[in-house]
Amino acid sequence: MVLSMERWVDITKEEDILNTFKWIKEHLGPVHILINSAGIYKLNNLSSGSTKDWNDIFQVNVFGLCIATREAVKDMKANNVDGHIVHINSIAGHKVYDFPKANVNPAAKFAVTALAETLRLELNSLKLKIKVTVILDKIDFQHSRTDHKTSFGLYSPKVAALARRKDPLEELSKKLSNKKGKLFPIKTDVAKEEEILDAFKWIKEHMGPVHILINNAGIVRFGKYLSDGDTEAWKEVFQINVIGLSIATREAIKDMKANAVDGHIIHINSITGHELKYYPKVNVYPASKFAVTALAETLRLELNALKLKIKITSVSPGLVDTEIIPGGAKRHYATNTVIEPEQIADAVVYALSTPPHVQIQELTIRPIFDF
Repeated sequence: MVLSMERWVDITKEEDILNTFKWIKEHLGPVHILINSAGIYKLNNLSSGSTKDWNDIFQVNVFGLCIATREAVKDMKANNVDGHIVHINSIAGHKVYDFPKANVNPAAKFAVTALAETLRLELNSLKLKIKVTVILDKIDFQHSRTDHKTSFGLYSPKVAALARRKDPLEELSKKLSNKKGKLFPIKTDVAKEEEILDAFKWIKEHMGPVHILINNAGIVRFGKYLSDGDTEAWKEVFQINVIGLSIATREAIKDMKANAVDGHIIHINSITGHELKYYPKVNVYPASKFAVTALAETLRLELNALKLKIKITSVSPGLVDTEIIPGGAKRHYATNTVIEPEQIADAVVYALSTPPHVQIQELTIRPIFDF
């Protein structure tokens, strides 16, 4: 059941919220999903603002959200429901923009950002499988088109798959031979610029213009602390995770510009590109992923300044069961802390399937019990 509180109740009144949850319990049964979408803003300068306006904004955007969330979680716990709490937040909850008379609105949205993460950590510590998701209510609109066609023909794609080992790609191509579209294996070492350039030349000659680039090559070199690390291993990590990604991105955008293609660049990033936890002996890997985060945002701003309608999306998963960890992640970690590669692929397809005027800037995907 999806509960849209703004249709049922005055969020400024706690009694109304409680009565609504009571009615839901009696007439609809357990709550499975809560979407906190109520929100208001009032424009004014902080230096001359109204106390009443400030109270109103926090009452709806923060306290009403907290009360509804509390009651929903209570109900989920009482009924053993592994539910889902969704906060409709805002880009202003992550960055304060130079917006005239913003007042306390960004402060309220920053509070929602903190509330979501606090709740996630709290639910983890209580071993509850209730999900918490934050959705930004302003997902980078590029221009004013309002049609709902997807950006690309995703149902019959021609895919160039670049990897150092060609045999696994050829096996994959055979497995997919009865599917729509076609996969073209191209042996490419992303650590070598010449091989990347040759791959793009082959694509241009045999497949046509590039519409989508997914940068998912990445390595980590375990075994050394930063304080006694190996210089060549550090360079190798950055050569693949950062420089190789940058070269491929540059070549894809060159091709898109030359062919007037409003394309899409997707960086497969990592949670470690946004927040640091102590993973012993991963040395420069988090630094390389922080670099990817900065590259994605730098590119987005650059493309905006150039008035190019090329999208850029950063997809940041937690631990995924891939070959980046020898033997696979499930060999070393509990299954419920590991994400399947197919789930990341689903996120990529979602980002690609948005309308032409909508850009998903960042997708963060983590397992339930992840601190």
